[in-house]
Amino acid sequence: MRKMFRTFIAAGALALAAAGPLAGLAAGSADATSLSDIQKRGKVRIGVLTGAPPMGMVDEHGKPAGYDVDVANLVGTMFNLPVELVPVTPPARIPALQTGQVDFLVATLAPTGERAKTVMFTTPYSAFNMVVVSGPGKVYNVVGDLKGKRIAVNRGSSQETALRRANVPGLELVVYEDDATTAQALLSGQVDGTALPSTVAAALLKQMPSAGLQVGQPFFRQGNSMATLPGDFELLHYLDTLIYLMKVSGQLDAIAVKWTGEPFPASLPTF
Repeated sequence: MRKMFRTFIAAGALALAAAGPLAGLAAGSADATSLSDIQKRGKVRIGVLTGAPPMGMVDEHGKPAGYDVDVANLVGTMFNLPVELVPVTPPARIPALQTGQVDFLVATLAPTGERAKTVMFTTPYSAFNMVVVSGPGKVYNVVGDLKGKRIAVNRGSSQETALRRANVPGLELVVYEDDATTAQALLSGQVDGTALPSTVAAALLKQMPSAGLQVGQPFFRQGNSMATLPGDFELLHYLDTLIYLMKVSGQLDAIAVKWTGEPFPASLPTF
C-alpha cells in the first residue's frame, strides 16, 4: 500500500519542488494588471495548481498537466499570446497573485467570502463534487454518518468549511496542508476518512485499486473560479467573456470530459 501511495503523491512532491519560492508567502505586493500590460509584455503568466490530479499535476516529463493546464493554454490562445505556466501549491495560489508572480490564477480555487477579501473571482470554469473517502468496510454517504469520526481535510478548503458548518456531533476534523497528505493520513490509519474532490478521489482509487477504499455520496458541489487582483476589473471582465465563449463553443465541455469523464455541469450557479 505504501508503494501505491508513493505513486499517488509523486505529483504533489514534484509540484512542491516546481513551486520553489512560491510554496510560502513572499514579500511585497503587486499592482493591478491591465490587458495592455500583458500585451506589451508579450506573454501571459498564469498560475496553475499542481499536486491535485486530474485538475492539476506534473507529468512524467516534469511539466504541468491537467484540467487547469488545458484551460490556461486555451485562454492563452484566446489572448493570442504565449503562455507561461507557473505551478503553485494550494497555500501559494493567492500569494503568487499578490506578489506579481502571475497575472491571474486558473488553479482550482473555490470562491469564498474570506478569499473574496483579497482576490476577485470569475464565474466558475470547473466544478466537482466533494465526497468522503474511507477504508475497507466503511462508507459515509451522508454527513450524519461522520458522527464521532476523525476526518482529514485540506486546510482552508471549502470541504473544511462545509463540514464545520454541518456541526456534526463528535466529528473531529484533522487539518492537513493538501489533498495528498489527507490521503496519506487515511492510508496510514490516522483518520477514519478524508474529504476530497470527487476527481481526486477517482484518481486515488485508480492508483490504488487493491486498497479497498470506499467513496461515499457527494455532500456538496464546489465550483472553481479564475482569480485576479482586486481592481483588475478589465481583466476580470475579459476572463468572464472567455469562459462564456469556451462554454458555448463546447471547448470547456471537451476539457471536462477529457479529465473528469463528465461534461461541464449545466446547473452550476454563476455570478
